[in-house]
Amino acid sequence: MPFISLLDERLKPKGSRDPLGFEQVWTKYGRKVVGNLTTITNSLENFATALLGFNWANELNKDVNDNDEHKLISATFLKYEQLAAYLRHEGKSQSIMGITRVKDRMDDGQRITFTLGTSSDEKILSDQVGYGLWGFYSSASRDSGLIHGNQRKLTIEGLKIVELIESKLDKTKFVSIIKQSSISKAEIKELSSQYLTAINDKEVARQLIQALMKGNSKNLETSSQYELWLKTQLIYSEQGAKGLDSKFMGDFFSQLKLLDLSEGLNSSLSNIESIERVLVALNHVFHYCRTNDGKNIDEINQNLLAQNYQFEYLPAQLPSLDVQNKDKIQQALNSLRSYDYISVIEQLAGLNKKVMSDRQGAPWIEVDSKKILKVRMKQEKFKLFKQSELEEHWDYDYFIGSFLDISKSYLEPKDG
Repeated sequence: MPFISLLDERLKPKGSRDPLGFEQVWTKYGRKVVGNLTTITNSLENFATALLGFNWANELNKDVNDNDEHKLISATFLKYEQLAAYLRHEGKSQSIMGITRVKDRMDDGQRITFTLGTSSDEKILSDQVGYGLWGFYSSASRDSGLIHGNQRKLTIEGLKIVELIESKLDKTKFVSIIKQSSISKAEIKELSSQYLTAINDKEVARQLIQALMKGNSKNLETSSQYELWLKTQLIYSEQGAKGLDSKFMGDFFSQLKLLDLSEGLNSSLSNIESIERVLVALNHVFHYCRTNDGKNIDEINQNLLAQNYQFEYLPAQLPSLDVQNKDKIQQALNSLRSYDYISVIEQLAGLNKKVMSDRQGAPWIEVDSKKILKVRMKQEKFKLFKQSELEEHWDYDYFIGSFLDISKSYLEPKDG
C-alpha cells in the first residue's frame, strides 16, 4: 500500500491513539507468528532501498570521528533517501515514503536541480529521520539479521544483497551525486531506470524475501513465520494474489485452516483469532460510547440490548498469554458475555482512564456519579455493527498485513 504522507505522531494529543491499550495486547500475540516486520514495513522495494542507503552512508563516513559518526551517517542517509525518492518517483514507484513533497517538487516546472540535505527545503518528510526509511525500516532490518548496531551497519547477509544491487549500478555516479548534494532533472531521467531495475532485481528480491520470511528465528524448522511463508505460497498457487489480500484477514485465516499446520503455528493463529474477536467487540462498545456524550448509560445499555447481539462466539477466557491489563479485559469480556452493557461501559471507562493516566493524558470517556457519560474525544460518525460484522471484522493485523503485502509483491508477476 503506498504512503501518501506521514503525520508526526508527537503532534497529536497525548493518548490520542490506542485508548484502551490494545496495541500491546495484539502485538504480543502477533509476535508469536511474525517476529520481525512492523505495520509500516510492508514494501520489499523499501527494504532494498534502505539497505543500499545504510551501506553507502556507512562507507562514505568510515573515517569520521566517533563522536560525529552517528550524526554524519544519518545525514548522509537522508540525502541518499531523497535521491532515491526522486529516482523512484520518475520510475512511478508506489511505495515512496514522503511522496507528497517529492511529487510537488518534481511537478514544479521551474525546478531543474534538486538539492539534497537536512534543511526543511530538502527533506521529504517533516521528520525524515523518524518517519522515513532510517527510522521505520531499521528495526525490521535488524531483526531480520540484515543490519546491526545503531549506525545500521550491514551484516554479511545484508552485504551480499547490497553487493548484488551494486553490481547492476554505476555506483561511482550515484555516490558522486550524494557527495555533491544535488541532482538535476536530466540526471534523474537518465538514472531512474537503472536504479529501479537494480533494487527490484529478481535475485535481489529472492535473497531479501528469504531473509525477511525467516523472521528473527535462526532455526527454520521451528520458525512459525517461515512455515507461514510456505503455506502462503501454497495459497497463492491456488488462488493467486486475491488469496493474499491484507484487507481480508479473516479470509486468509480461513484458507490457512484448510492446510496442514504445525501445532505451534495452529495454536498461535487460533489465539490471534480468539483475542481479535474480543478486542473488536470491546472496541465496538467503546467507540459507540464516544457518540453518546451527555447520555445516561442506562439509555446506552437499552440501545445496545435492542440490537439483540449474541456473544456465544466469544471465548469464555482470554488466551493464555500474559498481556497488559489482562484482568480488566477479562472482566469486560465476562460482562459482555452476560449482556451487562452497563458494566462493560464502566469497565472500559476504567481501562481507558488507566491507559490515559499512564501516558499523562486525560481519558476519552468517563461516567459520572449520576451515570452520565462524559466524552472528551467524540466520534461523529459511527454505525453499530451487524452481528456478522462483529464476528468477522478485524481491527488489528498482528503484523500479518505487512507479511502478506510483502509476500504478494514478491509472488505476483511484475508487468514487463
